[in-house]
Amino acid sequence: MLVMAVFIIVIFGLLASALSSILSSSQDTVSYEVLGVRAQATANAGLEAGLYRVLRNSLSCNQITDGSVIPTTVVTLMLDTNSIGLSQCSVVVLCGQRPAVSSSSATYFILNSTGTCIAGNNQLTATRTIKSEVRR
Repeated sequence: MLVMAVFIIVIFGLLASALSSILSSSQDTVSYEVLGVRAQATANAGLEAGLYRVLRNSLSCNQITDGSVIPTTVVTLMLDTNSIGLSQCSVVVLCGQRPAVSSSSATYFILNSTGTCIAGNNQLTATRTIKSEVRR
């Protein structure tokens, strides 16, 4: 009888330990998902602000050389990262421009916006990058 009681206690202990591990893993997954959504929103906000600067304020960007698609001009933005949705988040927007095809006078701008959010004393980090190309 004693052996059976010890066996049942051990089994229930193992089940409790496994359940605790599953719940902890699920909590980490939800945290990463929330951070990813916040980083995506930050990157979107940065991209929209960068597009506004390029299209409405006539921001000039460095020319992108032939064969390269990586913008090099850092766009300075004034985003309120103290608001609830953007707290502990940062955004970097890069801009580049390239000429249009031979018969057009338009200029094409390529913007890369990278949003990064941190949480848990810098233990969790999520980064999202969005790229956009517009014509002016």
